[in-house]
Amino acid sequence: MTRFLLLSISLLLATNAISQKTSLSDYSYIVVPDQFDFLKGKDQFQMNSMTKFYFEKNGFNAYMADSAPNANRCDGLYANVEELKTLFGTKLQVVIKDCKDKEIFRGQEGKSKYKEYDKSYQDALRKAFNGMEGLQVKQKEVVLLTNSTNNTTVSKETIPNVETAELTKPKVSNVSGILLPDAKFSNYSYSGKTFLLRKTTEGYSLYEESSTAADGLLLKGKIILMDNLVKYMDTSGKVADAAFDASGNLLIKEEGAPKVYKSED
Repeated sequence: MTRFLLLSISLLLATNAISQKTSLSDYSYIVVPDQFDFLKGKDQFQMNSMTKFYFEKNGFNAYMADSAPNANRCDGLYANVEELKTLFGTKLQVVIKDCKDKEIFRGQEGKSKYKEYDKSYQDALRKAFNGMEGLQVKQKEVVLLTNSTNNTTVSKETIPNVETAELTKPKVSNVSGILLPDAKFSNYSYSGKTFLLRKTTEGYSLYEESSTAADGLLLKGKIILMDNLVKYMDTSGKVADAAFDASGNLLIKEEGAPKVYKSED
C-alpha cells in the first residue's frame, strides 16, 4: 500500500511538472476581448485593436476573441486591461490570465493626463506596455485542433507563427485596383527606425516611435486615398505619390529614389 501511494505521488508530481508552464513564452497564443469593462462599446477608441497590436509587437501570437484559433484553451492566455482609480487623468494596467482564470502576469501602471478621452486612454495603454519588451516573449507555434471526417478523433496541425491576422487573409487587399493594408495598425521599419501605420476614415496616418513625443508617437504624415490615387502628405504639407506592394511595404515616391517602409510581422 505504501509503495503504491509513493508511486501515485511520484506520477502526480511528474504530471504537474510537465503540464505547468513557467513563462509567457510557454503558451502559443493570447486572446484579447472585443470590449473592455471600463469602455462603453466594442473597440472604443480602438483600445482593443491597439492592445492586440502591442501584444504582437512584444512577441505574442495575439487574436481578437471572435477570431481565436481552434486550439487547446490551456495553450492560450487571456488578456484584459483594467482601469485603476485615480484623481487625475487615466491609469491602466494590463492583466494576463490562464485558462483556469488564474492571474499569471500584471504589468506596470500606465498613466496619462490628457483631457481628451481617446488620447488619454491610448497614451495610458502604450505606457502600460512599456517594459514588456524586456520580458523577451516569443510564443510557441500555434497548434490547431482539426476534427476528422467521422468527428471522433482529433489531429494536430502545426502552423507558422503568424500575425494575428485572420490566418487566411492576406496583409493587403485589392480595393478598386489598389493594394491596401487590411489591419487597423501595422508595424513598419525604415532607416533603422520603427513606424506605426494607423488606418483612418480617409486613409492612413504614419507615426514614428519617438521618445521626444508626449505619447511616444510622432505624426510624420498622412496617406490619403482619392479614387484610384494614393497620395502621401507630410506634416509640412508636402505631397508625394505613394503605393503599397503585395507584401504590404509602403513606397513613398519623393524626389530621387522612393523611400521603402518595410512591413514588419
